[in-house]
Amino acid sequence: MQSDSFYMQRALDLARQGRGRTSPNPMVGAVVVKDGQIVGEGFHPAAGMPHAEIYALQAAGEAAEGGTLYVTLEPCTHHGRTPPCIDRVITSKLKRVVVAAEDPNPINAGKGLRMILNAGIEVSVGCEEAAAKRLNEVFAKYITTKRPFVVMKAAMSLDGKIATSFGDSQWIVSEVTNQYLHELRGTYDAVMVGANTVFQDNPQISCKSPGGRDPVRIILDSQARTPANSKIFIRNSTDAMKSNCLIFVSSQAPEERIRALQAAGAEVVVASEDTSRSLNPRVDLEKVMVVLGKRGVTSVLMESGGVLNAAAIQAGIIDKLLLLIAPRLIGGERAPSPIGGEGITVMSEAIPLYNWQWRPMDSDMICEAYLHPQNWA
Repeated sequence: MQSDSFYMQRALDLARQGRGRTSPNPMVGAVVVKDGQIVGEGFHPAAGMPHAEIYALQAAGEAAEGGTLYVTLEPCTHHGRTPPCIDRVITSKLKRVVVAAEDPNPINAGKGLRMILNAGIEVSVGCEEAAAKRLNEVFAKYITTKRPFVVMKAAMSLDGKIATSFGDSQWIVSEVTNQYLHELRGTYDAVMVGANTVFQDNPQISCKSPGGRDPVRIILDSQARTPANSKIFIRNSTDAMKSNCLIFVSSQAPEERIRALQAAGAEVVVASEDTSRSLNPRVDLEKVMVVLGKRGVTSVLMESGGVLNAAAIQAGIIDKLLLLIAPRLIGGERAPSPIGGEGITVMSEAIPLYNWQWRPMDSDMICEAYLHPQNWA
């Protein structure tokens, strides 16, 4: 007989199939087991569609009676775009419900579990909990803070360079890793860059993966210097429709430049400045996160240069690092690194990373790490 962990891992695999399409909802998978056999399974495919439990129980039908439901997140009890799934869970006459993790949503946390217990159904919580929480780290942060989960991504050489001293950065990582990066864009609500990145690389910031969705494009541009003919305003190479582009500028940005960006199809937001830089004001990154949170942006992938990356770390808005390291050397004292700024003066001030993981991809290595012990997982 298979263990609870076996069936929960299957539920987690199902949940991952919704990656990039469920925002602002979590990714959830469910499996119904009866007499050691899977009789129904499902996952939440997209926001506004039925939840995983509904699909799994529908597939199981009458076979669900007396069976066990494995679900990666506590069943919901509140009405959103869809009715709560707790009623279907209770009326299916299950013998047992195994839940990987409690719902971090304050309006639901623990309530669903109590309702299942009160219905006389056995409940077990915590099977594959760490994996389930990591899967929905974006949802957990957003639902509890109303701020987006921010990932700083950087592709660099083995000696820590993101470009040559002449600014050439195409391409540091392998073609396989580059394809992965395009897939990654489709899993985040927004991609954020600075004006310098637009100047130097003129990126399109699209998701070229089949079936992928283009993220919201965010540019931090205090003086509204972004050229109105930048590729970032084009949805893709064959479609000249204007993109979903949001540009944050300071109150000192010239009005004529703002109008030019609006004419190019961008929405321009005048944000508060970082008052610590009165001679060269920059948009206040913490205030940007507040604005994005209010707009329902749950996750941001930063694809910026060293200057903005350093400012973001200093502002405390980065949750996670994603470093892609290629087995090649660039060298050069003037070649930029992923994190610029003034840096630290003594090693005791070095920023520690938490819960880091390494994994290979083609010829490259990927490092994932968190900036805080509390990584929402």
